[in-house]
Amino acid sequence: MRRNSNQLVQRMDNNSLAVRPTAQVIALRQRDPFSEASEQQRAVAMARLDIACKVIDMTKEGFSERKAIETLLNQAATGRLQPYYQAVMKTAAKNGRLAPSKSPIAEWVKTVREGGGKVELLEGHKGRVLKEQPAWWGPALEYYNQPGNTEIAVVWRLLTEVEGFAVTYDQVRNYLNGVPAMLGRYSPARIGKRLYRLTEKQYIRRCTDRCQAGDVYVADGYMADIFLFNPVSGKLMWRPELTICMDLRSRFIPGWRMDEHEGTTAVQNLWAETFARWNHVPLMLYVDNGSGHKNKLMSDAVTGFYVRHNIEVIHAIPGNPHGKGWIERFFVEVKRDFLKTWKPAFYCGDDMNDEARAETRNRAEKDFKEGKINPPTPQEFAIAFNAWLERYHQRQHPEEKTKTKAALWGGLSPLPPQADLLEMKRQAVTLTVRRASVKHKQVEYGHPDLHAYNHKEVVLEYDLMDYSVGVIRDLDGRWICNANLITAIDAVAPNRLEKKRMERQEHQQQRAQRKLDELKRQAGITIDAHSVADDALTLIGNSSTPVLPTPEIDIDFDNFGFE
Repeated sequence: MRRNSNQLVQRMDNNSLAVRPTAQVIALRQRDPFSEASEQQRAVAMARLDIACKVIDMTKEGFSERKAIETLLNQAATGRLQPYYQAVMKTAAKNGRLAPSKSPIAEWVKTVREGGGKVELLEGHKGRVLKEQPAWWGPALEYYNQPGNTEIAVVWRLLTEVEGFAVTYDQVRNYLNGVPAMLGRYSPARIGKRLYRLTEKQYIRRCTDRCQAGDVYVADGYMADIFLFNPVSGKLMWRPELTICMDLRSRFIPGWRMDEHEGTTAVQNLWAETFARWNHVPLMLYVDNGSGHKNKLMSDAVTGFYVRHNIEVIHAIPGNPHGKGWIERFFVEVKRDFLKTWKPAFYCGDDMNDEARAETRNRAEKDFKEGKINPPTPQEFAIAFNAWLERYHQRQHPEEKTKTKAALWGGLSPLPPQADLLEMKRQAVTLTVRRASVKHKQVEYGHPDLHAYNHKEVVLEYDLMDYSVGVIRDLDGRWICNANLITAIDAVAPNRLEKKRMERQEHQQQRAQRKLDELKRQAGITIDAHSVADDALTLIGNSSTPVLPTPEIDIDFDNFGFE
């Protein structure tokens, strides 16, 4: 195949020209090993070049190459060389000697005579720098930098069988292994931009030396890799969602919760319980963008939990675990040091062998149904996890090796919250007063003092566990009254927390039903009863058979199916 005269231009199938992408142009540019070498390596290479050129000049004056090398070494040994060349000989020598030996000088002279220079004389340099680029370099990069992680052997076959290049496998392998890292095996085109950014690109390492204990809390959720007995559903294979708070400076764990999912209620209760336990509110929270941490109830500018407690919130960049690397590292410790060893029979981490994990799960379910085992309960998990945390807190701090995490946390200067635990657990919403009352979903509260606020917006603070009283405040946070419950739609009203759980189950059922309907449509088994009936009437035509009226059936739901 004819080689392109311009290596930055490639020929397409229709013989049209197209400029190569920037990434390919970077690899096609000739690398400069001399600039990539260290300062010491460059100095040695220049000294070798000066010695070789001096020997070549002496041969032009009538010396043989051997005689020229011997003369140069004798002059260096007796100190009769010019000061510059005396220093050059010492620089090119090894192990602190005054001058190199004959053999390496002869090799340097040979390299220079063959057209080599300072690059070829670099210490550790292998081979010669190519003065021209083969035409198959561009297509090789195109085939190699694909999301499917094309193997080098496949690239070689495509170059020889499809493109028609006369190239060996070793040539292709050596080239692809020698291109810059951003175009090689771990290029963003092969492993993906996100993984490349997380594993290959440089990132800023942060230290916490200037923080004080209690200044910043970091929080995140983690679905524990262990099966517990779910007391609500009565099933064994339940993985709890842990919401964990870590102090940034000391790496101490001031609070954690176990819930069915990392929702708004779980996150708010975690903060309320943590603030009340240590009588301290941090200056900042460092959390992700999950729905539990970033929502109207938590982030609203008027009624949000963060605003009510005067806390600044920093949301981590999505898809960047390095931003919260401290707590991500803690989850690794929990999995490796606690979950794997506490109840090995119920561990279900993704690092297990697939066959072993399935076998463990099936055996545990079978033994549980037959009553042979007592699976771990959430209470047992909490006791064991707290005991492990006590040991964890006594371990060495990663930055201050002479102190433990607990010792650094001991320097906490509490900043007390402005509310008690019950008040911090309340959720808030902005409502408009109508006829001295406010209505939130299916619950209505009223109080005579609200007459003065008719048609104005107020803030309702309500307790998830208690319907009876709602605290009313103005938009500036000043207390107005404690309004009383007027009506609740439900005959036997559950508390708000149970209601949220029921709504969540309804939404799950709706999503499952939509998925089932989609699968039925894809399988072609959806039956439209009305269409079938219309088609049947069309086939029957004007039949004399009378259409029977639809029977009416009365059902007594109070006594349906029960005696």
